[in-house]
Amino acid sequence: MKLNWFSPLPPAATDIAHYTGRILPALSVVAEVTLWTTKSRWPRSLEQLAEVRRYGLDRPPWTELNRADMTVYNIGNNPKFHWPIWHVSRVHPGIIVLHDFRLHHLFDWVYRCHYQNLNLYLETMEAHYGKEARTDARHCFTSNAANIDYMAERYPLTELALKNALGVLVHTEEAFKAVAVKLGRPTALAPLPFPSGEVSLNRAKSPPFRLIIFGYLGRNRRLESVLKALAEFPEKSKFRLDIFGSLLDGPEPIRKQIKVLKLSPFVTLHGFVPEAQLEAALNKAHLAINLRNPTVGEASGTQLRLWAHALPSLVSPVGWYATLPPAAVRFVRTGTAEVPDLQRCLREFLSNPAEFAAMGLKGLETLKQNHSPENYTSKVLALVNQAKQYRIQCAAENLAMRAGMPITEWVGPEDLDERLQHVVGKAWALLKG
Repeated sequence: MKLNWFSPLPPAATDIAHYTGRILPALSVVAEVTLWTTKSRWPRSLEQLAEVRRYGLDRPPWTELNRADMTVYNIGNNPKFHWPIWHVSRVHPGIIVLHDFRLHHLFDWVYRCHYQNLNLYLETMEAHYGKEARTDARHCFTSNAANIDYMAERYPLTELALKNALGVLVHTEEAFKAVAVKLGRPTALAPLPFPSGEVSLNRAKSPPFRLIIFGYLGRNRRLESVLKALAEFPEKSKFRLDIFGSLLDGPEPIRKQIKVLKLSPFVTLHGFVPEAQLEAALNKAHLAINLRNPTVGEASGTQLRLWAHALPSLVSPVGWYATLPPAAVRFVRTGTAEVPDLQRCLREFLSNPAEFAAMGLKGLETLKQNHSPENYTSKVLALVNQAKQYRIQCAAENLAMRAGMPITEWVGPEDLDERLQHVVGKAWALLKG
């Protein structure tokens, strides 16, 4: 089987790039994969598993794409990585891997920043969600997306990404229930994959205990609450907080808060670091903080990576995170309970670090049972086969519609259904060969 695979590739600063790297060893065993990218850099190690090709939006590689059995598009919210992929998916049908269930952040950028077209945005919103959505959309557009989290929650715009899909793969129950009911085409649920290996830990047995936050850090990662909780915690000297990754609003606001709260001796901003450095930090860490509020309906590669290191972690009970086994994570409530809950967890950790270590081991067990790349690959291939049949069905229906139009002009209503069913049957047989 030949597959086209559109996705960000390492070293792109998105976990979806790492996801492709994680699934590729298993996928390349059962399929001939071509990775498509607009970038000029990628790890040469990828070329040992798949062909890597560049494409331009001005000249998409239609001939090459049509030679494959199926094209797979990985779609998430960051326009920097997913606008080009969505652009190609609009004109070349394929399978959509939906990494974020709510995609308003992506389409806000498309209409407001790329097209710079208020009317098109308003018409799209009203067509999908009605007149009230048009009013909210106008405020979003003219306020530089000040209410974007509200818009994403209420108006996900997922339909725009799936309009031309032959099939959809999702990673959460929430997305599956919503998409499978509305879409009417092949849909599969597969837990996000992450390989498990030997766990090499180097954790100190006494204070200071190391807390860690890492990833692509936007406002929903709740850094301000974490810093406030730590600043007001009487035994904060027993902890050190390491923050790794890209701060989407830039480092200055967080740096300023650290200074105001007098946390400089206890908190270190590392920025985006090489993988080896992050791996070493995860091996030394005692407790991870992986809060998400609001969520855009995503599963978390970050969480799976924490479990791969047998790291106990604190999560928000929202979206996919709310479905995680209580024995494998500790929940931190949202809203006014967030800071007190964080402090409660820190106190409980100091009282019984062994209980938290057991939580991390339970997470590792969950990862091994539910998130293997091999199981994920088998679901991808099953969906590809379903989508290929759906493509034939779509083509038959379109052909029958074109062929059936003249019939409506000369056949009476009493014979119309029977004649059209005959046309559909003939078109289906013709296309199936």
